[in-house]
Amino acid sequence: MKMLEVLLENEFGRIELYELAKGLQALRFVHQKGQGSVSLYGGQVLSWQPNEQQPVFWLSDTSHYSLGKAIRGGVPLCWPWFGGEVKLPNGELSKVSNHGFARQSQWQIADINMSDTAVEITLSLIGKEFSPHWPTACELSQTLVFDESFHQTLTMTNLSDQAVEYTGALHSYFCVGNSQETEIPALNDALYDDKISGENEQKSTLKNCLGPIDRIYHNCDKMVIVDNKWQREIEILSKGCQQWVLWNPGKDGRNMIDLHVQGEHEFVCLEAANTDWQEIASQSSVSISQTINLHNITS
Repeated sequence: MKMLEVLLENEFGRIELYELAKGLQALRFVHQKGQGSVSLYGGQVLSWQPNEQQPVFWLSDTSHYSLGKAIRGGVPLCWPWFGGEVKLPNGELSKVSNHGFARQSQWQIADINMSDTAVEITLSLIGKEFSPHWPTACELSQTLVFDESFHQTLTMTNLSDQAVEYTGALHSYFCVGNSQETEIPALNDALYDDKISGENEQKSTLKNCLGPIDRIYHNCDKMVIVDNKWQREIEILSKGCQQWVLWNPGKDGRNMIDLHVQGEHEFVCLEAANTDWQEIASQSSVSISQTINLHNITS
């Protein structure tokens, strides 16, 4: 990973631009509060590790780093559609490749700042005709703040003369000691749509987070992942999102070439999401966000 340029350096830390892979660049920082990295390809957070903590985001050892491929891990952005359907201007749904174009687009650095308490990175993606299924002119702005917590805000601006609809998610891969020893109490007995069985409005106790699991929960704005092996809680607060998506491939991960062996035991995906269509009025903006806090479990 060749270092290309020092973008900012002061008494609090250093931010570098480096080569993630051929044709792909990323930012990495070392700060007095911790360290992390963000890919410009996909505008995707790759890692974050506060001081005296295990890594918060998981990244596959066999992930693809090439144009046209999604990066497996970190926080991919699913936008402007989640899953494999897009809504056309006439209101009809069309089958498309999963999760939209934002996670496979080249983002630009809009601003970087580093203070004694935080690193703040702002990325942007602006243009039109990113996809034949999405000819709309749009601008995405993503603000990432790394301090003792993590704050992510995605602002979506419709630059066209007519309203558009989107679905999307902040597809967070959370690093855990063992997904089979990980719980999410708020999801116990909560209603969910099961994407594996195709059955909706199901209810069951979530014993652990080892899959195969692929569920959409219509639930509250706050979740807590209880990692019993590493004795910590990961608290996620979302705004502007109506659903949570819980995913772990379990044994099915063995068929995924960009998921390293036994990787399914190392993470759980809990995604702040809008899986139902949301409108953005002409020349207007909407935002979704998440804040992640860490708490050690004390006996």
